[in-house]
Amino acid sequence: MYIIKLVSKERNYFSIGKDYTGSISSIIHSDTLFSAICNNVRKLYGNSSLKECLAHIIELENSESEFFRLSSCFHYIDIYRDSEYYNTIYFLPKPLIRFPLDEKSQEYLDENPKSLKKVQFISFEILRRLQQGQNISLSQYHIIDGNYLVHEKDIELLGLKGFLSLIDNSNAKIEKIERAIRRKVTIFEILDEQKVRISRTSKESEPFTWPKFKFHISKYYVKENGSEINFQLIPGFYFLLDYSGLANELINKILSSIKLITDEGLGGKRSIGCGLVDNIDIKELDENFEYIDLFKEEDKGYVTNISLVYPSLEEIQNVKFFNIYGRSGFVYSVDNISQRFNDVKFIEEGAIFEKQIQGKIIQVASDEFIGKYHKIYKNGIGVYLNIGKGEVD
Repeated sequence: MYIIKLVSKERNYFSIGKDYTGSISSIIHSDTLFSAICNNVRKLYGNSSLKECLAHIIELENSESEFFRLSSCFHYIDIYRDSEYYNTIYFLPKPLIRFPLDEKSQEYLDENPKSLKKVQFISFEILRRLQQGQNISLSQYHIIDGNYLVHEKDIELLGLKGFLSLIDNSNAKIEKIERAIRRKVTIFEILDEQKVRISRTSKESEPFTWPKFKFHISKYYVKENGSEINFQLIPGFYFLLDYSGLANELINKILSSIKLITDEGLGGKRSIGCGLVDNIDIKELDENFEYIDLFKEEDKGYVTNISLVYPSLEEIQNVKFFNIYGRSGFVYSVDNISQRFNDVKFIEEGAIFEKQIQGKIIQVASDEFIGKYHKIYKNGIGVYLNIGKGEVD
């Protein structure tokens, strides 16, 4: 398995459409990533190579010895201390489970019932605690930027461990401290950019706005042992690639197509700088990776998906709790970009499954489009992580 980081130090704007309303997604779903890789295969190696790759990947759906799995893109934070790289915190979508909390954390949740509902992501360290059946600590300091639930270990990496000692301090000005932390750590923001277009009918200019996603680099300092340490947090997207039994030629084509994302980008508005990244960091996960145990396929209770999943009718019985994610829009193709693809509904990331299911790759182009051009595929193959045997909502 590979963990692949889309490094966004300078080029950190994205326009990933969420739905027909024109709103922006904060993650890059696995079907979008799959489509980008396929288009890059065609640009690098030609249409015949793309057809061969797709045919082989589709054949793997029912194979146990060979497979190709691609997660969605989630957020990570690279932590720098005094300009030196220090560590990375990786995040995953919050699963639809009841989080086991200690008594003090449950009291905080009872007083602030909306705090956990607003959380969209959890850190790898939180996932590890869930797998191990341990209680999760919850306070205003364990939720950063309003969206990310982290563990004490993550807070220590961020240099903010000193704030935890203030929880039981009745003299501490909690609201002032919370505002200070919010000012320190901001991972992303949605910006509305003003634009002007020319009406086709009246020929007059019409102002409008369109949203775009931006990763925010946070800078702050903390005092440790009387010295000031400067922190810099650089966020970005990452995803997981897992395969087995594929020919080296196919693997090399896929990895080269992933590296081409640096120049070709992801999502919309790429002609004006969105979707581009500074670098692609590809790292194979081995025993030296701190969280390698999270990815070992052991029976630890429920599993959660970290990709969109399109289940077969026989597989639906293994889905316990889920949200639907609808897909609609226009085909992105070298041949034609003005045709709509057939609407399709996936199981959204963070659902709860009794066990892993395969899912499948589906064809979404109309018969008319196929007759003129080619088929269009959406990736609904599942990628999963164990989350333990806790309660579910």
